[in-house]
Amino acid sequence: MFSIFGCPMHFGVGAPGLKYSLDYLRNRYENLRIVKLPEIIMEEDPDCVLKNRNTVAATCQSIAQYMYSVFETGKTPLFLGGDHSVVMGSASAASVYVKDHFQEEIGLIYIDAHADINTDATTVTGNIHGVPVASLLGLGDPKLTGFLHPGAKVRPENIVYLGLRDIDPPELTIMKDLGIRFYTYPEICKKGLASCLSEAVQYLSRLNYFHLSFDIDSMDPALMPGVSVPVKSGFTEEEVYEMMGTLMKELPIVSYDIVEFNQEFDRDNRTADFVSELVDFITNAERKEAF
Repeated sequence: MFSIFGCPMHFGVGAPGLKYSLDYLRNRYENLRIVKLPEIIMEEDPDCVLKNRNTVAATCQSIAQYMYSVFETGKTPLFLGGDHSVVMGSASAASVYVKDHFQEEIGLIYIDAHADINTDATTVTGNIHGVPVASLLGLGDPKLTGFLHPGAKVRPENIVYLGLRDIDPPELTIMKDLGIRFYTYPEICKKGLASCLSEAVQYLSRLNYFHLSFDIDSMDPALMPGVSVPVKSGFTEEEVYEMMGTLMKELPIVSYDIVEFNQEFDRDNRTADFVSELVDFITNAERKEAF
């Protein structure tokens, strides 16, 4: 059974449309009766490179605490964002819960157009939605690495990216230096999605627990316009369902994110409808159980 909850986090990117997008989904779709966690507004340090750091940190801590409590009920958490900074809370909860109860590590499957692995030392924009993977690795600002438990929540060798097509040069250096496995969208087009998924599953098969974080901007914005930071090209609906179906059947995924839906930029409810349909797909699909 799934527990569907979310947070209208927008402070990680500063896109105002994210503030009301979660309510839009809740009010429009009967299958999205989402428990809504509020953003927690904190006083900020004026000299901090990272924008809204204290607010994002407090909100992610709240997300992590709530999600840990969901795990304790025996339900599978399905989190709806908000910008991708929220994964610092959701993936931290999965990591700490698995470590506390099974003394094992999680894998992180990150489906996104962006690598989100900048740090406070490499970010150009200062937007925290561009640093969460680095934070989960224990890199960068310590206020963003200690949710529920100090230090790193995932190892580099336990991460697979799918669909990257907008990578900052420092991010590419970090990924290569750490030996992180990643598949760009052009590479997936060249090799074939099924082949890349097979490789990814084989690479990760040594692990018993996974957090899957899906950013809607991994998709082609011509098809899914309702995102804050669109990047040309990207996955189709059919490819997303193929990815999700394969990963859920082959790997024991214990928690999920769907992030970055921004109703301000949607057209004819195309993206909103897809979010609702994807939630139904995840909650009804055949899954490889972990617990």
